[in-house]
Amino acid sequence: MIGHCLCRRVRIEVPGPPDRVGICNCRLCRCSGAAWGYYDPAAVRVDGAVADYRREDLDDPWLVLHFCPRCGSATHYTASAAHALDRIGVNTRLFVQDELDGVEVTYQDGRCVFEADDAFIETGTGRIGDGKAF
Repeated sequence: MIGHCLCRRVRIEVPGPPDRVGICNCRLCRCSGAAWGYYDPAAVRVDGAVADYRREDLDDPWLVLHFCPRCGSATHYTASAAHALDRIGVNTRLFVQDELDGVEVTYQDGRCVFEADDAFIETGTGRIGDGKAF
C-alpha cells in the first residue's frame, strides 16, 4: 500500500493493511489528527523529506512525530532515542480508505498513560467501513 501526505511530497509504502488501527486521545495523537497503523520498522519505506517534533511539555518524550514540512500532514512516529520500540506508527489516514476496509479500529485512552509501561485502556472498537469507526 502506498500513501501520501496532502501535498504528495512525502510517500509512505507499507506491505499491506495493518492488523489494527489505533485512535488515541492523548494530546499528541489528537493534535496530529492521526489514526495509527503499527508496522515493523523494516517494513516501512518513507520517501521525501520529513520534519520531526518531540513534545516539549514532557521531560522524557517516548515518541518522535514525523510530518511533511510543506503541508503539515503527520506521516508516522518513531521511538525517541531513550525508548526502544519494535514498531513504527504510520498515519493510516494517508491511505485510500477502501484499502483499509474491514481493519479493526481500537479507541484508546492515552490520557491515562504516564509511564512508558502503562497499559492503554481500550474504550471502544469498530471496523473501517462500518460507518462508525474511521
